[in-house]
Amino acid sequence: MERRTHDQAQARVRNRRASTARTVTMLALAVGAALLLSACGEQKPYSHISPVTENARDIQFLYKIIFWMALIVFIGVQALITYTALRFRRRNEDRPEQIHGNKRLEIAWTIIPALVLLVIFIPTAQTLYDFDAAAEEGEMEIDVYGKQWWWEIHYPGIQVAGAQGQQPLVTANEVRIPQGTEVVFNLRSNNVIHSFWVPQLTGKMDVIPGHNNRLAVAGDAPVGEYWGECAEFCGAAHAWMRFKVIVEPRENFDAWVAAWQQPPPVDADPSTGDVVDVPPSFLNCIACHNVSGTMAQVAGQGLTADPKSQSAGPNLTLLGCRDMIAAGLLPNTAEGLKTWLMHTNEVKEGVYMPNYTEEPYNLTEEQVDEIVAYLLQLKPAGGRPPEQPVGGVAAGD
Repeated sequence: MERRTHDQAQARVRNRRASTARTVTMLALAVGAALLLSACGEQKPYSHISPVTENARDIQFLYKIIFWMALIVFIGVQALITYTALRFRRRNEDRPEQIHGNKRLEIAWTIIPALVLLVIFIPTAQTLYDFDAAAEEGEMEIDVYGKQWWWEIHYPGIQVAGAQGQQPLVTANEVRIPQGTEVVFNLRSNNVIHSFWVPQLTGKMDVIPGHNNRLAVAGDAPVGEYWGECAEFCGAAHAWMRFKVIVEPRENFDAWVAAWQQPPPVDADPSTGDVVDVPPSFLNCIACHNVSGTMAQVAGQGLTADPKSQSAGPNLTLLGCRDMIAAGLLPNTAEGLKTWLMHTNEVKEGVYMPNYTEEPYNLTEEQVDEIVAYLLQLKPAGGRPPEQPVGGVAAGD
């Protein structure tokens, strides 16, 4: 009997040691995972962990404060739980002494969280005020309209020739910024709430119908391409509402602006005459899209476009100079354009653009090829403007 009691006691000791070892191992794994995650995100386009501007670095600083404080709290709480479980584990069937509360502990766990929140609040409030002040002092303003599901970009300070005379330069899903320029985005919507976010450049800002929110981007961003996205669920194709910010040398930006001032080039296809006389198959598109310098300049833009209408499509001027289509979903190639035109709803579920190969349009594959060839020719007479040196990161890296 004594031998069996001794063996049982030894078994309980071994079980306690094994339990303690498992607890310590799990804590070590949790801490290791947290540290590993803190090192992730380098050179990721949709992560604020690799900031390139002062604005983004301020946000990253706040993130680090919260992360390390949360890690300290987590380790402290887990250590206390482990200590309590091991130190005060039940050794017999008797119930421990029951107490109502501990005033010192209650005061401690009220004061400590308050101090933690205070440490977080002070730099956060300072950063918010700095961002608000920066949004009032930009050298260039760009109007951004959140659509379903793409982005319309207006440059109110840059005028180009349009159907009604001079009008602001309007493009879609690609924002070009001259390096060294402080930029302020005016964010607007006439449909639902979106959220404009370029993680590597600046903070995130909601795009609210009926309200103009302003967001600043510092001029210290290196030359390169930086991807952004909608960060507020806005409908069926929310996940495919991407855009690109291109920071380029001033001379490259000026060449891009000059390209918008040039007349459309002559179309090499003798059956269509020139770009001004769009091909017959493209007449299905002119109620939805604008092309500066052509007859296709009747579709609504900005807040004037019906948010639920097909007439709210992107401006296609200089489309041949863009890298992506469908808000960053497909490459701007003949194959990508053809896929988009023939399988629109399959590529981007919920999009308002109809599939023109179906009723009531019934375009043939030859007509789609004609539209694709026309769109790829939408470049300035002098060819595609010079590109910026490689920099930044690309989506999917």
